Amino acid sequence: MSKKTIIIFIAIIIFTVSLTAGYFIQKRIKMDPKDHGNTASNLHNYGLFFEMDGKVYFANSSDNNCLYSMNLDESSPKRYTSMAVKYINGANDHLYFYMDSTQVSNKVKGLGSVTNQYGLYRCKINGSEQTCLSRGFYNEVVLCGEYLYFQDKLDGGTLNKIRVDKKNESRVADEYISPVCYDDGIIYYTGVTNDHNIHIMRTQNGDRTQEVILGHLFFPVVQNGYLYYLNGDSNYSLWRTNLLTGVQELVTSDRIDFYAVNDQYVYYAFSNADAPSLKRCNLDGSNTVVLFEGVVNSINLTSRYVYFKRFGDDTTTFHMPIDGSAPASVFEVKAN
Repeated sequence: MSKKTIIIFIAIIIFTVSLTAGYFIQKRIKMDPKDHGNTASNLHNYGLFFEMDGKVYFANSSDNNCLYSMNLDESSPKRYTSMAVKYINGANDHLYFYMDSTQVSNKVKGLGSVTNQYGLYRCKINGSEQTCLSRGFYNEVVLCGEYLYFQDKLDGGTLNKIRVDKKNESRVADEYISPVCYDDGIIYYTGVTNDHNIHIMRTQNGDRTQEVILGHLFFPVVQNGYLYYLNGDSNYSLWRTNLLTGVQELVTSDRIDFYAVNDQYVYYAFSNADAPSLKRCNLDGSNTVVLFEGVVNSINLTSRYVYFKRFGDDTTTFHMPIDGSAPASVFEVKAN
């Protein structure tokens, strides 16, 4: 073998090794203990909308809740899945969600409309490389650092977790715990089996747990140094506890079915037989206004809009500017 041939052969090997290494580097799933998925507010409301890096990823109710993306101003919507999704999370150029083939896009025909898929999924932010991380009948899902915590409906309901690279799946608790309120390494959750106190779970310290607030308390949300929650002992009114001082205070005495919080406001479904409505108030409960009359649910927030549905109609989503500058209207998706 000539010297020239040897040099060419070595160059080919180096090139091949470089391509292979580049491929596996590209395929490697980025993980960070500081990663955080969707907000607790949205996830308590089925995680139908999720904002990340200038895009909104959402379950399109007018297309059987298939996964779509769009710009913050709702322009340029694109469909990513042919089946329904919920509990949308994301980080590091990837999305995570629960997908269920019991609902299939009305735009898919033939064999694509009869597939049977369900479970916890991952894909890239352009919708490509859809991968099933765990097959099962699951419910609430949240991204906590390098792991997805999720509820498994079998065996009476448990809390499980799996690393985002599809490794280290395990059971966390033999209790149907809601994991969606995650903040700075801690899951805040309501007890299910023995009590309804609020507990914390330290996800980066062996998932150790302890009680923090006693009562019949539900739907915890951490916002601006406070833990918000519904107080079942006080007619399901909204309360908050200062996480630094432990001081508890009433936010609103209205009976609430669902609520969502951002940096400025609380949006909530006022449960009243005579005048049910979507209301908004400041974080301390002041300046309450009625935004929409009727029984509402599925309240999800982005930086631009508040989205919600009317009870009994799961195919129509309403939206309005987050600042209330325009009245609520039907959210229409016109995909490319």
